[in-house]
Formats: sequence, structure tokens, C-alpha cells
Amino acid sequence: MIIGSGLLARGFATQYQNRADVCIYAAGVSNSSNTVLSEFARERARLVVALQSANDVDAFVYFGTCSVADSEVQQTPYVQHKLAMEQLVAEHPQHLILRLPQVAGHTPNPHTLLNYLYARIVRSEAFSVWRDAYRNIIDVDDVATLANVLIENQSMRRCTLNLANPCGYSMPEIVKTMEQVVGKQAIYDVVERGRHYEIEVTTMLTALSQTQIHFDEHYLSRVLRKYYEKS
Repeated sequence: MIIGSGLLARGFATQYQNRADVCIYAAGVSNSSNTVLSEFARERARLVVALQSANDVDAFVYFGTCSVADSEVQQTPYVQHKLAMEQLVAEHPQHLILRLPQVAGHTPNPHTLLNYLYARIVRSEAFSVWRDAYRNIIDVDDVATLANVLIENQSMRRCTLNLANPCGYSMPEIVKTMEQVVGKQAIYDVVERGRHYEIEVTTMLTALSQTQIHFDEHYLSRVLRKYYEKS
């Protein structure tokens, strides 16, 4: 079963929509800049109901955020909320918490990093780029593929792990690649801010070896062209 209707939910729909033994919880607050407490409370209430109704499933999958390792945003309402939700999910006897970075895919959500950059560039709207900030990008299809390997592994229960690209990209590099894909120069100023934080992916690499996914030097370009290049 799948709870939710957004980018992640659609990414898992083909394989898990009719699986009664696995619950993919892919709902909740999607804007990491959100500070509206009522929306966080709404997600908490929905998650509690989902956990109760899916208490007997073989795997209850919840998606956290890799941003818990980023000291610049650890104390934001969104990250603190996600950690609180992880604590609730951890009470499920068969939970699997997958922390994700920036997920690329077809979504109308204007708050995703990639959608934001794309919109600003195609509209010739100015924006700021943190020179030393790094972001981790992964294709939603690769999230689903890797998650499937972990879900089918019975030893991956009562676990919390990062499911991310082994490589991070600097914001200037992401902007440059988006410019190449869109075929238009961005208008931005560079701000002397940001940092590069590490995302531990050792456990995920075992799952990666069982797939055909290649996080090579062309991965970012392939993913951006897949979702943002005009046909």
C-alpha cells in the first residue's frame, strides 16, 4: 500500500500500490522551508493513524531527510519535525527509515531545489547562489530501485539509513549544468556562504551493487536532462 500522492508515491506506485505486506508512507510536508506548525501537526496525526492501521505489515517505509547531518539547517522547524516523525516510526516493529537528499523527478512542487533553479533560469529571474554550498541529487527512479532492494532484504528492518548519491555537487556546478540543459544563461549573484557536509552511504552501497545504477561523473547531467530538457 502507498500513502501519499506526490513524487515519491508515484515513484513507488507500480511495484507497491497493491502490496498489502508493505506500506510506503510518502505523504507529508514537502516544503523544507515551511514553518507552519499546523501543517506539521496534520502530518503527525496522519502518520499516527497510518502506523496504527499498518501495524502488521512486513515493512513500514518512511522517508526522512539527509539534512539532519547539515549543521546549517539541523535546527529548522522542518528538520526537527522530520526527526520527531522518525521517532514515531521507530516504534513500528518492522520500520525502515530512508533519509533522502534532493530528489529529482516530474513534480509541480515549486519548492524543490531543481524546480526553483529551472523556473528562475527559463524566466530570466535573478537569484542568489551560495558558493560553498553542496547539494546531493538523486533520481526518484533510482530511489525506488534502491529502496526495493532494501525492502526485500529482511535484515533491513528497524533500520535508519541514508539513500543518497555518493557524490555531492556544489551549487555553482548544479546551476551550470542546469544552464546547459535549458540552453540559457542564469542570472545570479554569488554569496560567500554554504558548506559541504558528508552523507554516510556505506549500507546503501551494498544495495547499489545489486542494481544497474551508475553514480558516475555524468549522473547529474543525465538526471537533469531526463526531467528538464525540452523535447
